[in-house]
Amino acid sequence: MSLDRLPTGMGLTAAPVLLNRVIAPDHFLTRLKAPQVARRARPGQFLHLICPPAADAFPQPMLRRPFSIFDADTRSGTVDFIYKRVGIGTEALARVRRGDRLDLLAPLGLPFDPPAPGREAILVGGGVGIPPLYFLAKALKAAGIAVRVVLGARKKGWVICVSDFRKLGVPVQVATDDGSMGHRGSVVELAAAALKRREDRSGIQLFICGPTPMMAAAARFARREGVPAQVSLEERMGCGLGVCWGCCVEVTTEPKGTHARFQRVCTEGPVFPAEAVSWR
Repeated sequence: MSLDRLPTGMGLTAAPVLLNRVIAPDHFLTRLKAPQVARRARPGQFLHLICPPAADAFPQPMLRRPFSIFDADTRSGTVDFIYKRVGIGTEALARVRRGDRLDLLAPLGLPFDPPAPGREAILVGGGVGIPPLYFLAKALKAAGIAVRVVLGARKKGWVICVSDFRKLGVPVQVATDDGSMGHRGSVVELAAAALKRREDRSGIQLFICGPTPMMAAAARFARREGVPAQVSLEERMGCGLGVCWGCCVEVTTEPKGTHARFQRVCTEGPVFPAEAVSWR
């Protein structure tokens, strides 16, 4: 592990909400004023926050919810995250307004391990796994590393952040399951086709985040092609601090996968080498 992946400290904050807006059907972007979090955050880390009470819901949301960091601006002291409204907790979040405060524990987890200078990063994102890759793309561009982005979703309306990536000046390709935008098919097919067109793949590294089946398929392809890859996993979390062991995933500890053990997504992840995860 490189030194820049070591945890950079986290804190508990009651962060004021600056905006909470719809960016796509059932998808929201929330911006928080959290200068200390913005200063410490690294691409791949996440926020662990308490969702506000939902007046018409039972049971009420109790556990904190993890959300990947979409962006952190040290100058403005703001942190952004994107979420999809899917349950009681995110339904309550969707009702948050400017001036409200969110109880925030952040930044948590180990970040992406950036490629060495001179290498190229291909970012493969699906659905709500897209946001953390924007934060990564922004950091890699600032470090002078070449970046290419491949995004996927079920349909056009759910493809998020395309304009954000393009504003960074990085090439973006899109795949949708129904063909309503870009390539018809999976984002893994699109990423594989882009990779296979390259004669020299020695300087390429993949960074993957999205639904588990998509990440598993991308990880298997990367392994077959001999391309190093990192994945950012998502699991339900009780504490976010490694105490409850509720977010464990099975990983292999030998090159040939002859031995397995469990690691916590919250503290030993959420970013893992793709070949280390025991994909089922």
